[in-house]
Amino acid sequence: MTGDFLRLVIKNTITTAKQVFTDTKIADNSVSVVSLAFRKLKNLKVPADARFLVIGAGETNSNLCKYLFKHGYNRFTIFNRTLAKAEALAASYSQNGTEVKAYPLTELENYKEGFDVLITCTASAEPVITESTYSQLLNGDSSKKVVIDLAIPADVESSIPGKYSLRYIGVDELREEAERNLSVRQSELSSAEEIIEEGMREFQSQLRIRELELRMRHVPEKIREIKSTALNDIFASEIETLDEQSKVVLGRVLDYMEKKYISVPMVMAKEIILKEKN
Repeated sequence: MTGDFLRLVIKNTITTAKQVFTDTKIADNSVSVVSLAFRKLKNLKVPADARFLVIGAGETNSNLCKYLFKHGYNRFTIFNRTLAKAEALAASYSQNGTEVKAYPLTELENYKEGFDVLITCTASAEPVITESTYSQLLNGDSSKKVVIDLAIPADVESSIPGKYSLRYIGVDELREEAERNLSVRQSELSSAEEIIEEGMREFQSQLRIRELELRMRHVPEKIREIKSTALNDIFASEIETLDEQSKVVLGRVLDYMEKKYISVPMVMAKEIILKEKN
């Protein structure tokens, strides 16, 4: 329905993109804060059965939860100012007998079920996790925690990382890494552009060959018509004087020539196009 042009565009775009991805380092390091936060967790070797306390059900936390769920993490408890939004997010991960609980943010100070990783990202102008709140969430648990604070301004009170046993991952740390990674990506741009330019030349070559094929698609039919006319009209009487073996040989010769007359012009034209490309 779309024709050869779009078919070739899509095919060459995918091929070129794959080559950029594999032959350069442009995709080696993430520049997404959410992706970087997830990689930090993976590097910390957080176990699959870790308990995640998620505060905020906006886009950032939703995307991070998708990463986590995709990699086998499913023990989430979600708090949000609007309960319906927390319940909607919780419902998307309540599968295969796993129940994800949702609560209004006002109930956070009463939560006593513990956590291993705290993820927070709200639009609050003041810290949501104060020293008092964090202490109540620990409920006497002294094991080391992971706290990921993706909010601007920070949701976690600044004194908490230095007072408790935890690995704090904040937006500033992630942004610095994202900027370093972006710098690496930018250094790979020239290599990526060379691959893209070569991909465009290859596309133009393929397009011209395809146009040639379409224009010459009637050649085989015309050659067969000429062959039929020669056999059945012009040289029909002469052929009738031949013995059966000679007729068979003649037929084989003409079949061979027919194939060559069809293929040789196409091969030569393709060679010309390829030479022009190089």
